[in-house]
Amino acid sequence: MRRTMLRRLAAFTLLELITVVVIIAILASMLLGVMASIQQRADKANCSGNLKSLYAGSVLYIQEHEHWPQINGRMIRDNKKEYARQWYAALEPYSIAPVNWVCPSVQREFGNPDLKDPDNSRIDYLSTPFDARPMTPYLWPKQPWFVERGAVHPGGNLIIFANGQISTLTEAFPGQP
Repeated sequence: MRRTMLRRLAAFTLLELITVVVIIAILASMLLGVMASIQQRADKANCSGNLKSLYAGSVLYIQEHEHWPQINGRMIRDNKKEYARQWYAALEPYSIAPVNWVCPSVQREFGNPDLKDPDNSRIDYLSTPFDARPMTPYLWPKQPWFVERGAVHPGGNLIIFANGQISTLTEAFPGQP
């Protein structure tokens, strides 16, 4: 009889087991929401870091060549891979790697293709075209140097200006659609 009592005390009832499973499911769903938010903030921070790297590489390019890289912006429609390769080549001497041109959110949406494969060459940050006159990019401080192609972060596309300031499109140009 004593053994039967001990077994009953050590066993869970079906109601207790269901209650524990429901509580764990609620906690897991709350944790998934928090993890998604953390992932979005981490991706946005990574994109900001990419834009700062592109900015630093562009500043060094301008100091050395006295003008903005002269890459035909129309190529983005006709030959995206060649456009990407030309930008890679222009800023590669300043330690800008192809990975610096890729937004991690977009990379994940595309299924994480291998960026070392030349067939996967792409640019997720578009540049403003400037002419070849000396220091032209600094003449318009409100003109973005690079703009994120997709609005994948809260607040919209990230942009970086001539002074190195990073903003979202909605912060920089309030009231615009």
